[in-house]
Amino acid sequence: MLKFSVALVVVLAVVWAVLIGALWVYAWFQLGGLDLRATAEENPEALGSVGAEAPDGATTYLVALTEPRDPTMPGNPDLAGPVAIVQIGGGRDVPAVLLLPTDLPVSVEGMGSAPLDEVHLEGGEDLLARAVIDYAEVRIDHVVSATVDALPHLVEVLGNVEVCTVTSCTPASEAQVRAAQSEEDPDARVRQVADILRGIGESIDTGSVVRSPLTAKRAVDVVSEEIRTDVSLRGTGLLDLAETSAASEQPEVDEIPLFRNPDTGELVPLEEPVMVRFQHLRDGTSLEATDESEEDAVEEMASTMVDVAVLNGAGTDGLAAQIQARLEAEGFRVVGTGNAATFGRATTVVAYGPEPATTEAAAVVLAEQLGGAQLEALEEAPTFEGDPVDVVVTVGEDLDTENG
Repeated sequence: MLKFSVALVVVLAVVWAVLIGALWVYAWFQLGGLDLRATAEENPEALGSVGAEAPDGATTYLVALTEPRDPTMPGNPDLAGPVAIVQIGGGRDVPAVLLLPTDLPVSVEGMGSAPLDEVHLEGGEDLLARAVIDYAEVRIDHVVSATVDALPHLVEVLGNVEVCTVTSCTPASEAQVRAAQSEEDPDARVRQVADILRGIGESIDTGSVVRSPLTAKRAVDVVSEEIRTDVSLRGTGLLDLAETSAASEQPEVDEIPLFRNPDTGELVPLEEPVMVRFQHLRDGTSLEATDESEEDAVEEMASTMVDVAVLNGAGTDGLAAQIQARLEAEGFRVVGTGNAATFGRATTVVAYGPEPATTEAAAVVLAEQLGGAQLEALEEAPTFEGDPVDVVVTVGEDLDTENG
């Protein structure tokens, strides 16, 4: 009887081992991964990533959230939220997350200047990663792209995912996950999704495979359908990533500082403060390592790097001088004042030239300081008394407070 019991235990153990082994093999092939040039180590010159850097010991991910994929339709889905550069380790106590807006303009070979969402539509994860590497000069180790359905479906399949905060843990629901993904505040969105990822990471481990191979298989199926990664995360690599997510602290979150032109809706990146953010990722330093207010610093930089001329377009005596004093009090460099060719202008116009890159940002800031003045982009630099300047403000009757 004892021999029979031992034999039965051995048989069951072998069957269980085969079952688990088969599941790992299934996961290995299902989670095949993409062969991305962007993360390849050979021939970095062809990738444009020769200068890309990251701290020793750090692992840097490019993470993109997309709309659901239609297997019957060719092409890539739209991006559904900011593209994130996530860095773990390398001396960091907490992960760093830098968010890049989907309409951030980057330079791509063969496309010229294009927003990130168009880059993704054109070339998927590979072209998106190469464009970000070229732009940020940050070394990317892995690329993860997930649809908006991935986390909700994983939470539904696993069934035992808990979202834990400092005070309590609550079971995660599909609706809760979708609400977190659509949270308007970027910082809150990243932190809520990080909590959910931590809960998923604690649920997906070797133990879960032993306890419920069927649940593990369903989770693998969801991942294979809704999540795409580079080939280096193939199979068990994603489980390692899940474990890392579970062990990580709440991340520090930042966005690259940008202005949006209110007339065109286009983003205006300011090179210097943007590059400072990327340098934090290259060095492994805190994204919050800035002493003064970022908004104040950006506005100060934008205002002091352009020459502004003020023209009186309303006809009221001394109006141009009043606006000059107002702008100089805000830190703008006014090179002179004069009269417009004609009077009687109703609204104030801020005209600006195409160069340098900070001109448009400065014009946006200046227009906001003047109560939302109309912006006018020129193909060539405007002139004042025969010399080119960066910005010309033609003051209208809307700023004539004495007669208004």
